[in-house]
Amino acid sequence: MSSFNKYFWIFGGCILFGFGLCAHAQLIATTWNPGRNPVQPSDEQWTTAGNWSAQLVPIAGYKAYFNAGAAPCIVHSAVGGCQISIGDGGPGGALIVTNGGSLNASDTAAGNTTPITATPASVASNSVPAWLSIQLSGTNLALSWPTSALYYGLQWATNLAAPVVWQSLTNIPITANGTNEVILPLAGQTTFYSLNHGVDATTMYHKLLMGYQGWFACPNDGSAPDQWWHWFHSQAATATNANMDFLPDETGFGPNELFATAMTYSNGTPVRLYSSAVPETVLRHFQWMQENQLDGVFLQRFLTDLSNPEFFAFRNQVTANVRAAAEATGRVFAIMYDVSGQPTNTLLSNLTNDWLYLVHSLPVTNSTRYLWHQGRPVVAIWGFGFNDGNHLATPQQAQAVINWFKSQNVTVVGGVPTYWRTLSNDAYTNAAWTPVYLSFDVLSPWSVGRYGNNSGADSYTASITVPDLAKCKSNGIDYLPVVFPGFSWHNENGGTLNQIPRNGGAFYWRQIYDDVRAGCNMIYGAMFDEVNEGTAMYKLVPTAAQLPAQGKFLALNCDGIPLNSDWYLRLANEAGQMLRGEIPLQSDLPISPP
Repeated sequence: MSSFNKYFWIFGGCILFGFGLCAHAQLIATTWNPGRNPVQPSDEQWTTAGNWSAQLVPIAGYKAYFNAGAAPCIVHSAVGGCQISIGDGGPGGALIVTNGGSLNASDTAAGNTTPITATPASVASNSVPAWLSIQLSGTNLALSWPTSALYYGLQWATNLAAPVVWQSLTNIPITANGTNEVILPLAGQTTFYSLNHGVDATTMYHKLLMGYQGWFACPNDGSAPDQWWHWFHSQAATATNANMDFLPDETGFGPNELFATAMTYSNGTPVRLYSSAVPETVLRHFQWMQENQLDGVFLQRFLTDLSNPEFFAFRNQVTANVRAAAEATGRVFAIMYDVSGQPTNTLLSNLTNDWLYLVHSLPVTNSTRYLWHQGRPVVAIWGFGFNDGNHLATPQQAQAVINWFKSQNVTVVGGVPTYWRTLSNDAYTNAAWTPVYLSFDVLSPWSVGRYGNNSGADSYTASITVPDLAKCKSNGIDYLPVVFPGFSWHNENGGTLNQIPRNGGAFYWRQIYDDVRAGCNMIYGAMFDEVNEGTAMYKLVPTAAQLPAQGKFLALNCDGIPLNSDWYLRLANEAGQMLRGEIPLQSDLPISPP
């Protein structure tokens, strides 16, 4: 049985693949019943049908789930043929340990013993546990697991020595006939594989959800616009036309993901930028979310873009990219319509037609990663009630939109003015707006730029968030406050560079602390990828030396604090943990730069 000691797999906890003979286990399975026989079985107990699920004794060709109730068991070669045949790479090919059980596999003749331990999985009560299966397919490995309402993602490690460093496997699974499958080439080293859980897509509670613009296009990116979009004010890709204050850190991006501009670095090489139309790039963004335990995004869908066929196609491509990336990484996503600038005479028809297109033609709500809340898929509508001259819908028109979406059995989130409750400042004063706001299922007042330091954030919480939250609770409405890391739109709008400093994350963290302390149970983060207004949370260029040689831009160290490019992703991870109660409520940063 020495081959068993060299080559074994653990399903449900982790899988070790060693090179050599690895046969494919048949799909029939039986489980040892520790409730009936919780102690180490004697030889005759192995062949007693009553000791196995469905009274089915494992034979060659069967999978056997040993010690399914976390009881220890020992498999000896002296016990007999059944466990040798299913455990040593023979005809059965798989030995499974589940629910935190431990197993010693030994060859009594040779005196070899191999301990195997499975990590218990946290499985929702209404889901079926997913067991990871592996088989050789020529020179490749085929890893597969059943599809389920509860998402499982694939991860790998090169050893199980503490602390185990699991890394996400980024290949998008192929789904067919109730099975997810990933094909991998044989690795050059021993590799452990396991399934991890994705984000619960059934609720907004206890989630930090970020806005995802997904609006960056480049010439030759394969998209219908085939032009610079949102990176520059015109098609001249120069620093004088730049439309962003921060630049993304694109370390590790593939050559097919980056497109040359006319800007250069100090060494003369061209500055290259990414396109949201490239699936690999969007997947990369979602992998960053997964690596930092971030929940997911509201994908922005600007209504005024959709009348142009090229940009309609672009938005749909980005939507497909986001869906695939969310499904590959176990994150969640939902659609957020932005009605800014939309003519009122086509507001309702454009929204309803587009939502029906998304639902029936793409169809987004069929994704297991589409976000639901209160038993219904979520859609957000941003922009009703702002008195800035760019949001002209009347209360009656807005109400018609909300009523229609509710008739489609969706949970409707409203992105509304800061002063929706008092009908002042950034909100229309017409009292007819109040019942409109209160007809949303979730209210999310926009706060970006309403304060610029910690004391301002504290005052905002006391004067806006706390009474807003009380108003919403009394009307059965959920409340989704907005936080942002800082603000700068010098290149986009001519504003002051670094207008609202980030202060190394202290400003962002203070807002999170204030909201959680106030009793908020969900938070909206503005934004994941918004470099135009300087609110981006994803990886950003960390030092001024790495910025273009031309123009005025910001690096993460602009406030005199050295930071790694992923600092705000890591800080958002901590924010999510505090929101979920996994770390104590604390006003100081829980982690230290860089």
